[in-house]
Amino acid sequence: MASLPHNIDAERSLLGSLMVLGGSSHDSIFETLSPDDFYIRKHQLIFEGLQGLYLAESVTDPLMLEAFLARDGKSADVGGREGILALTDGILTGANIQKYADLILDDSRRRKLIHFCEEIALRASTGAAPAGDLIDEAEAAVLELGEEASGSIAENMPTVLKEAFRLFEVWEQGGSGLNTGYSNLHKMTNGFQPGELIVIAGRPSMGKTTLALNFAHNIALREKVPVALFSLEVDRRQVAINILCRSAHVSATKLRQGTLPEQDWNQLMSAAEQLSEAPLYIDDSPTLNLMAIRSRARRLHSRHGIGVIVVDYLQLLEHGGRRHENRQQEISSISRSLKQLARELGVPVVTVSQLSRAVESRESHRPRMSDLRESGAIEQDADLILLLYREEYYKPEKEEAKGKAEVIIAKQRNGPTGSIDLAFIGEQLRFEELSKYEEVF
Repeated sequence: MASLPHNIDAERSLLGSLMVLGGSSHDSIFETLSPDDFYIRKHQLIFEGLQGLYLAESVTDPLMLEAFLARDGKSADVGGREGILALTDGILTGANIQKYADLILDDSRRRKLIHFCEEIALRASTGAAPAGDLIDEAEAAVLELGEEASGSIAENMPTVLKEAFRLFEVWEQGGSGLNTGYSNLHKMTNGFQPGELIVIAGRPSMGKTTLALNFAHNIALREKVPVALFSLEVDRRQVAINILCRSAHVSATKLRQGTLPEQDWNQLMSAAEQLSEAPLYIDDSPTLNLMAIRSRARRLHSRHGIGVIVVDYLQLLEHGGRRHENRQQEISSISRSLKQLARELGVPVVTVSQLSRAVESRESHRPRMSDLRESGAIEQDADLILLLYREEYYKPEKEEAKGKAEVIIAKQRNGPTGSIDLAFIGEQLRFEELSKYEEVF
């Protein structure tokens, strides 16, 4: 069997250069490479030691390295002082050190790619997972390797300020984030912004999914911005029916019961004609996990210019990649990854989340940000948190609460907190401006 890609000479020359010339003069090497990028175990240990000295702001010469490794009982593993000094033979200049690093990194990525392809091939041949899942995993892994290769480069202040002033010009000309279709919410948030993670949270029956679908409908139909909707709870036909009833202003209950009046059927057909042109993409695959969503979202963004991603809902989502000790850690990882996806693609990511039962034990039943279920990380990662509360659900006899919903802006990273009131027309699965409340009823 052929050996995996590697370049022993490049590894030796790079390590020798770091010891002879000093690590502080080659900061980028320690930022770019990790011990795992080296092929030989001895070289991994030596680089790990040099990295430790560098981080401690110590001299990275052979004697200091030997002492550093000896403290951890690893000196003998690299051949002691003789093994370390042998790497410095013939090193006179560090002119090619970056080229050595590039060669080492390229071989490391090739090895990772080979290992992953072998794993996928084995799982495919044994039927360990559905082919679709394996394809999504493979695509996600390749894209992540690509991200590692491209990296992110720090920009200087003049460049960043130019970008900021271009944004000022957009705001001055009336531009803002994506309009969700609710004027008071838009005024308070300035719309959904690129790179933001937006969380819609509430207890069951508050209308979380309905509000998320209303946002998706308004953005796709009115703003003409393509929307990707990943539905883990409801199949795509039901999603389409819900959006259709919302758009046509007809009763979803009567539609399911087969008692929809003829006039409403006409409205339904008219709405269907409009919606058929909407750039809305629905994925209800039963095997959806985080890795699949990231992979498919990138694909949709590349092919269709997706401007918003909606995930319904967070607590049903599994990571699909590395294992976690508990569900709380997994949710934290998922939340962080959704935020990273928003930044990577430069689009808002909207996710629905459940609240804990603590809300039910509270006399007022009003939700708080601390009620977010399973993870405080959601609070940290989210740029905008909307808590949905309908007093009518808890106090159906209260006349002034009828048909009203409160959207509490519990967190806004770049704006004020507060709340807005909307009208809730449950049987038509829609929220409306409260100013239209009288028209609705």
